[in-house]
Amino acid sequence: MEEKLQGREQMMELFKTLGHPVRFKIMDILLSNDEQFCGDLVEVLGMAQSTVSHHLKILRQSGLVETEMKGTWVCYRVNRNQLQELARFINEWT
Repeated sequence: MEEKLQGREQMMELFKTLGHPVRFKIMDILLSNDEQFCGDLVEVLGMAQSTVSHHLKILRQSGLVETEMKGTWVCYRVNRNQLQELARFINEWT
């Protein structure tokens, strides 16, 4: 029972993370483009680099986004395993 409660709490955090319009848009961009560098997201979103970095950090901490170093650059992409876990949780409601 406690494990199920922890899973629900984790899902609530994911919903909270995705509830912010900037983070939702970042996820949409990453899902459409597979992977992006922060500078690319800054250009597309038209926001300050610090703002985009802040939201990427929250997405990364939630596990929805993962990173990979490409030379000296950090590349961001959706963690599809975490997204599938969220989808399974939603499917339990249907």
